[in-house]
Order: sequence, then C-alpha cells, then structure tokens
Amino acid sequence: RHTKPYVIDTSRNGNGSNGQWCNPGGRKTGTPSQTGGGAEMLLWLKTPGESDGNCGVGGGSAAGQFLPEVAYKMIFGY
Repeated sequence: RHTKPYVIDTSRNGNGSNGQWCNPGGRKTGTPSQTGGGAEMLLWLKTPGESDGNCGVGGGSAAGQFLPEVAYKMIFGY
C-alpha cells in the first residue's frame, strides 16, 4: 500500500510502449487529466506534440518545440 501521494503522467500512454522514450512513433494521447484511481491525479504533463529532442518522430527538432504534425497524429491516430 502506498502511503505517499503520487501523480501519473498519462500524456502519451494511449498506445502502449515499444521501449522508446524519445519521441516514440505510434503514440496516442492517453487518459485525460483526472483525480482518483489510487493516484492523487492523472495528469498530462507534456503537451501532445511537444518534442523530446532530435530523435524518433521528432528528428530535426529541439526539445520543447511544438510539432503540429506529431500532435495531429497523436490526437487523431493517423
């Protein structure tokens, strides 16, 4: 049993994990922010489409740069 409060980042967990963390391809937006479910909160800590850096589907981008085409794919699943 957890005795300390915690939050979970659900911003990019809507399509499983392939072991990549840096701009992984095939991700979708995860569960919307909410409270409850064992955690203090489930939060979108990262804006869909915000790059992790020059890697994965964000090749040629800088960390924190917004990539509209990546956001579109995450939201609509294309």
